[in-house]
Amino acid sequence: MAGTDDQITYLASAVKNLGLLVQAMKSVFPQQTGTATTATAGAAALPATPAGFIVVTLPNGTLVKVPFYGD
Repeated sequence: MAGTDDQITYLASAVKNLGLLVQAMKSVFPQQTGTATTATAGAAALPATPAGFIVVTLPNGTLVKVPFYGD
């Protein structure tokens, strides 16, 4: 049964390393943390009437709102 034990150890290690990879990617790439119906501040002129805003947390912890538009 040593082969089975080796396979289980290998799979456990793979799952652990996959979790570490996900954590590393979250620290580099922005994460969507919600949506909003309004946004304030900034100097950009948006096209008329966005459907809403996607709230994104940047890697440095800053929250930003990105407009999205419906049909």
